[in-house]
Amino acid sequence: MITRDDLIREYRSRSATFPAFAVVYLMIVGTLGLTAYAIV
Repeated sequence: MITRDDLIREYRSRSATFPAFAVVYLMIVGTLGLTAYAIV
């Protein structure tokens, strides 16, 4: 179980490496987009 403090700690550690987070986010969105495009 993840507590709110763990989430805040994770968020702070990731906000320090924002470019890496942005890359992961874009990969997730891109995968969702490709999946939706393939289904349609």
